[in-house]
Amino acid sequence: MANIIEVKHLSYKYGEEQQPALKDVSFDVHAGEWLAIVGHNGSGKSTLAKSLDGLLPFTEGTVTVDGVQLTPETVWDVRSKIGMIFQNPDNQFVGATVEDDVAFGLENRQTPRSAMLPRVKAALAEVGMAEFAQREPSSLSGGQKQRVALAGIVAIAPEILILDEATSMLDPQGRSDMLALVRQLRERQHLTVISITHDIDEAAGADRILVIDDGQLIEEAQPATIFARGEGLVEMGLDLPFTAKLKQALQQRGITPPAGYQTTAEMEEWLWQSLSNT
Repeated sequence: MANIIEVKHLSYKYGEEQQPALKDVSFDVHAGEWLAIVGHNGSGKSTLAKSLDGLLPFTEGTVTVDGVQLTPETVWDVRSKIGMIFQNPDNQFVGATVEDDVAFGLENRQTPRSAMLPRVKAALAEVGMAEFAQREPSSLSGGQKQRVALAGIVAIAPEILILDEATSMLDPQGRSDMLALVRQLRERQHLTVISITHDIDEAAGADRILVIDDGQLIEEAQPATIFARGEGLVEMGLDLPFTAKLKQALQQRGITPPAGYQTTAEMEEWLWQSLSNT
């Protein structure tokens, strides 16, 4: 599978701090995959996300996006390939209305108004926010604001979407709805998705997971391999996924669940079969 992002020996330090926020991080992102980058608060995962988009001037190493090495001269070319949604959507709203905000990215790309208007309308319809086009972004709920931010990404049609803790301020239903919408858009637009998160259940839906701790990449594997570490996740400052907690609860009641990691769907199937056989 071809790589759309290649990161080589990336390091970054904030100001005069002695401790680097990133230390010699190297990894690839495959075109079309969903990659989750997980770690506890302060682990360096958000610093890494901002480095990929040229928002932070890393001090050592290289980032190559779709064959273009990120430099001060190429930063706008690289950013044209990436859309990013942050933890707090209020920090990225610039328009007086929802419609204006979605149009902002297209205006920066000097898209003619005749082409811009239908793209904005289609993008809002895509995320279920067409009826809010003339509303002020500040009047929306958290989930609605993230949908508008996502509509801005849909409008510019990048190749890569980075979610930087984009669901952390949403309630469980809002988080589920947002992730389902991203999955749908990924399929329709063939997006590469990078999810920066400390939510293990969110990471469970990824194709591959990178674990960052104290600015270093300490593990890279598929979700099942990562989550099979069980209590070892807690030692890395991470929570256990829901299915692991469910297994612990079942074991406390004298029920022996399958070994290894199971997805929620796999656990549901096992529970259904177990109940059917009793």
